[in-house]
Amino acid sequence: MSTRTPRQLLASYETAFRARLLVSPEQSEDPAALAAATQNLPTRARGLFELLRLVAPVGEPLPERLRAAIDRDGGPLWASALLLPRPGQSSAEIHPQHYAAACRLNPTLASVPLAVPRWTAAFVPSLPPSDARWDAAVLAAHLEAAPGLLNQDGTLRRDHERRLAGVFGGDAERAALALRVGRLLGVIRGTRDRLLGMPEANPRAMHDPRPIFERAELRAADIVLRVVNDIPVDARVWLDSLGASAAEVLSTPPDPIGWERGEAVIFGRVLDTLHRLGAVDALRDASGVRAFRAPTGVSVPTMGFVLMPDLDLLVHPGEISLAAYGRLCRLAPYVDGAGLHRHRLTREGAAAEIGAGHTDTIEFLAANSRTGVPTNVADTLREWQRAASRVTVLVGVDVIEQPNGSLRVRVGPPPADARTFDYALPLRARFSMDGSRITIPEGWDALTVRATVARVARLIGHERGMWLYEPEFRAHKDPDTVVARLNEAYGGLIPGELEVMVRAGSGDLSVEAESAWVLRLPDVLASALRRDIVLAPLLRRPAGLTEVVVRSADLELIRARLKQLGVAIHVGGPG
Repeated sequence: MSTRTPRQLLASYETAFRARLLVSPEQSEDPAALAAATQNLPTRARGLFELLRLVAPVGEPLPERLRAAIDRDGGPLWASALLLPRPGQSSAEIHPQHYAAACRLNPTLASVPLAVPRWTAAFVPSLPPSDARWDAAVLAAHLEAAPGLLNQDGTLRRDHERRLAGVFGGDAERAALALRVGRLLGVIRGTRDRLLGMPEANPRAMHDPRPIFERAELRAADIVLRVVNDIPVDARVWLDSLGASAAEVLSTPPDPIGWERGEAVIFGRVLDTLHRLGAVDALRDASGVRAFRAPTGVSVPTMGFVLMPDLDLLVHPGEISLAAYGRLCRLAPYVDGAGLHRHRLTREGAAAEIGAGHTDTIEFLAANSRTGVPTNVADTLREWQRAASRVTVLVGVDVIEQPNGSLRVRVGPPPADARTFDYALPLRARFSMDGSRITIPEGWDALTVRATVARVARLIGHERGMWLYEPEFRAHKDPDTVVARLNEAYGGLIPGELEVMVRAGSGDLSVEAESAWVLRLPDVLASALRRDIVLAPLLRRPAGLTEVVVRSADLELIRARLKQLGVAIHVGGPG
């Protein structure tokens, strides 16, 4: 690939073509000269140029789908040094238009602002109809209480999709967006055939909102994010001008149903979504986004929610942290609302709060409530907490486990066939893992080991003297302690898949992937190549006796070194 500057490229043009140039080689690296050249383009060439500025970053290869348009209308762009070829290192004279299949916009254009209509009136950003990030926390709390079921391809089952839409009053689009955002933030995760919610997990930062979009909307999102800047853009005028002069923005040929009913609708949907994600500031009216700009970065000051004596609670997105809002969604389930969310404290929410390990519910509400915690609300919560966590400790007694799992104090002699555990002595307590199931045999099923296993699995039955459990993906605040207790009950290191599920519950683990190649070395050269001073550090990942895995970024260096050593390299395909 060429590394020559625009000035050097123009100097390598054929003599006849250089005579047709409208700019000098020196001006090809002057942003002001290029900006002036864009104003003198013919109408069709100017429309093509504005289209190319939108659909591809400067200096990068242009979309192959626009090759015909470049051949047809790109002559003035070549003559104005706005388009440059991407030839090899040959020093021979070139005819640039022969490179229409491999061309790029002049990198100097990065300093030339895009030609977009500016919003001239006062710009006062509107609040989005709903905040998708907060909707994701609501959905995560719902899925924590009632996990969704997934199909074999990882998509949500249709009946559960309809159930999730009911969380937002039947608004399926709002629920679908919240689901995608929740998965991107890491507060909603799929494992095996279940979709789990982790409302209290620390959400990942959303540096790039593009993974949110479906394929049909991704090109439009790329273009909007390229156009957005600190100066507000008049969305209506911009989209109208695109439809009039560059109807091939999203597809070639243009959508047969027309710009207004096709591409313009997609752009409107993308702008709405970006506003709900906080990726743009927008000025809206009843028909959608009228103007947009880059987000100002000024966050709403944290103030807290309004807690009322009737157990209702009102909170606006941004008034507490997203992690705290996830906890609130568990404690006080979402009721309704978009720009302003209404929640309600419930007995089930108080029990779920205790089940998640929280004992400071009233203190949490007091720290985040602008109106404090009314006395009647605090009394109600204490009563719910006592009902949900009442435990009676009996010392110096024997207990008998009932068939339904409950315990009763033994009165009189124990049954003749009773299995006994003396908890004052080391316990015979072990579990094993057979495939995807955990089994605990009778006689080794002390309450301690069953309680430990119950932290990571759910009981699915009792067969032939065995308790059967199925591992589940759950959030754990202290994975190290959980793993240590499981190892103790297992009698050694637990199976790898079980430890992975436990540690992944912390919410901050991921596997990084990078592209690589597999090199098959000749038998007679494999050992020698691995000792070469240059190649040795690059061939450290064996995949077999004569095979090594190398990073894609190192392939050119390896190829050059092999050429120096007189060894050819044949590339068959990516590994």
